[in-house]
Amino acid sequence: MLYKQRTKPKQLEGLQSLASRLSSTHEKYRFIQDELYKVRAGYGGELEYDRCMKEVHTDFPHAILHDLSLQQNGVQFQIDSLFIAPDRIIITEVKNIADKIIVKANPTQFLKESQTGARAVFRNPISEVERKIHFLNNWLSAFDIHLPVTGLITFAHNNEILIEEQPTMPILPNYEAPAFFRELPLESSILSKQDIQKVADIFLKHHQDYDPFPLTSRYGIHPTELNNGVLCCNCPNEQVVVREGNVWSCPLCSHKSRVPYEQAIEEYFMLVGKSLTNREFCGFTGLTCRHTAKRLLSSPLLQKVGTRKATTYTLAK
Repeated sequence: MLYKQRTKPKQLEGLQSLASRLSSTHEKYRFIQDELYKVRAGYGGELEYDRCMKEVHTDFPHAILHDLSLQQNGVQFQIDSLFIAPDRIIITEVKNIADKIIVKANPTQFLKESQTGARAVFRNPISEVERKIHFLNNWLSAFDIHLPVTGLITFAHNNEILIEEQPTMPILPNYEAPAFFRELPLESSILSKQDIQKVADIFLKHHQDYDPFPLTSRYGIHPTELNNGVLCCNCPNEQVVVREGNVWSCPLCSHKSRVPYEQAIEEYFMLVGKSLTNREFCGFTGLTCRHTAKRLLSSPLLQKVGTRKATTYTLAK
């Protein structure tokens, strides 16, 4: 049974905004574009895994939670997908790599080989899963939940996968995951259906969305290096819109909107900081009238803190 759906990563939305506000001549423009590509591809691979997992129908009770984020001793760790069976918990790490995959032994190395034959080593997903198993075991112990935790690695594409020696955990393409879970050999029944539901509810209660913001500090970019303005959400090249009375109009596509500044407010908190002043809002959006800015900052998106010149705004809970 599916207990938690996957949601669009905050980092993906933030990187899209960051890329739109960086000049193509900026020294980190190419790097941010690469980051955006990786996060978008990773999310696409996870969605493909979720689609495949809809085919999982087992003879035993189970729970599936996608995109789980937990904290253990101050460390936040993310799990692409988690499967609770009566006798174990399985962590799935989903990779979206289109190249041929080669898994070498002694020591274990993961390589991707392009169509031209060029090879490159990429981060060992077994090590990533083992790290998450370590944190999850400690997390479960704190709730007096004692279940074996194992791992599974899947690839979103129909990759050719060459494995020199059988690694410590299964490696499969996404489409084989449903059969893997359907044919899972149960060694015992530690958890009943009701127990599985209780454990899944504990996971849901303690899930904390990963917050990567603000991205400028994360990627070492000064906020003054961003292009300011209220951007058109209808143009692929993020054209700056112009305010005409109560309506904002795009000079390129003629799209009109009454509240595009709300997108700018959200972008500010994704990119720049956790609080916002009238002056900072004017600088970010290119507005020249603080009275207009004050009126726009009365948005329900925001919570006002302080009065007069000490007024700041934070995102409403």
